[in-house]
Amino acid sequence: MRVLHVVPDSVAIPKHLFLGSTKDVRGRTEYLKTRGIPFDEIVIENRSDALLLKKLRDLNLARYTTVLFELPVYPASLRFLRRKFSQIKLLTRSINAEFYHRLHFTLARLQHVNRSKVLRDFKHSLSCLRLDFLCARYSDHVLSITQWEKDHYWRFMTGVSKVINVPYFLPGSYCHAAKPVAEKKMQCLCLMSTTQSTLPFLLDAAKRFTRLVEMLGRNFSEWDFYITGDFPANCLSLPKRVTPTGFLDTPFEIMAASRAVALLSDYGFGFKTKLLDAIQCKCYALVTKGLYQRLPVEVQPYCIVVDTGSVESFKNALEKCLEPYPEENPNEALRSQAFAALDEIFYGQG
Repeated sequence: MRVLHVVPDSVAIPKHLFLGSTKDVRGRTEYLKTRGIPFDEIVIENRSDALLLKKLRDLNLARYTTVLFELPVYPASLRFLRRKFSQIKLLTRSINAEFYHRLHFTLARLQHVNRSKVLRDFKHSLSCLRLDFLCARYSDHVLSITQWEKDHYWRFMTGVSKVINVPYFLPGSYCHAAKPVAEKKMQCLCLMSTTQSTLPFLLDAAKRFTRLVEMLGRNFSEWDFYITGDFPANCLSLPKRVTPTGFLDTPFEIMAASRAVALLSDYGFGFKTKLLDAIQCKCYALVTKGLYQRLPVEVQPYCIVVDTGSVESFKNALEKCLEPYPEENPNEALRSQAFAALDEIFYGQG
């Protein structure tokens, strides 16, 4: 058994060490290393299918039993392997219900950013739908990031037996940084990103967060509020009570000292990896009802639903953040589920 692991070049960029997609990729790396499965990692610049296909033609592919593609963006490469090396098992990891995700991106841009690009965004969502369909067609299995996306998205793309739920977990290489401090500060964070590719989603969450903080007025004066990351100044006006931290080398230090992380947007699919980061740091996660309903059940007990149109709901959520934190470990439960699903693929009859 030997695996060829196809990863995007973002995993090799230090700035993106804590990017959700990087952490997710390293979950598969951890699995392969833990199980002692030999593998070779191939990094693909700009997620280029043409470049990957060229590299595949230059490799001795007969030595591999499995090719694991991170992201459903390589249909030509999958088709080539399916036709020329039918004995190789082909696995594709999806981190979003991409068509739904891109439709949300279009709506968020329409609401918060640049309306002139909406038509282009909608066309891109259709392109993503095509990619998902083709990659699912040529793969032996699609590795869905949540059960919700398996049930409500991927079953429309391909046969349900081909779709395996492999939940996201925070890899052990990151867990050492997610150590909560003994005395938590009364502070709430809104986490942005190291990339502008999800800016409309992040702006929606940030604007809802900052509006609720502004609506607090002088109430809850013992609480401090922060927003991390870099974002265009003309896109977001911060109230006095929200302090920008700028880009942080690691988000875990500030999360470790905080009581809450707010991710107050219904937009976007996949799994919001910031939530599990926060839970590992024993922060409550403030989320919208729509997001809550799509989360794994293992994560939901650590989340507090906020009605972003109600400052009273926000106040109640902050008060709940002062309650004793649950002692269970959802990350370990999700890791065990992911490993069991991958074991079935690699060692079972899948």
